[in-house]
Amino acid sequence: MARLLLIPIVMIFLFISAVHAADSFESLACRSGTTTYIQNTKELVIMSFEVKGILQSKSNAEILNNVSEQCVGTLKRAGGEAIQRGFCRYLYPNGDINVVEWDGGANDGKWQFLSGTGKWENIKGGGTWKAILRAKPIVEGTFQSCMTITGTYELKK
Repeated sequence: MARLLLIPIVMIFLFISAVHAADSFESLACRSGTTTYIQNTKELVIMSFEVKGILQSKSNAEILNNVSEQCVGTLKRAGGEAIQRGFCRYLYPNGDINVVEWDGGANDGKWQFLSGTGKWENIKGGGTWKAILRAKPIVEGTFQSCMTITGTYELKK
């Protein structure tokens, strides 16, 4: 009888140890970018862009803190609606990397982790992004902006 009770207890322990709780975070990303227009009229804007910047944690999390950022993306604006899509790579001081995919509208959207190296290998998770500041361009043909990135992640073994 004791063996029959022991089996469910062991199974519960194994299940609990296999489940990883997701950690949450919030980071501030400030960057500068350049654009290439395919079409730029009142009715239709289609462009690609590249941004480079840095991220700092707003939640004292280790993830996406003190990292360099490089993103590429596209934007289509037609009829007052904007659609964006792209990819970002984040480089940590020790050389580890995260890669994410994102999409959204003019000022906010969603993102998800695609890969990670080193400590971030096998990372899963995602969240939202929201533009919070657009500054006057310091150099013609560039743009400067800041956004918040919030999300959760899990490191699978």
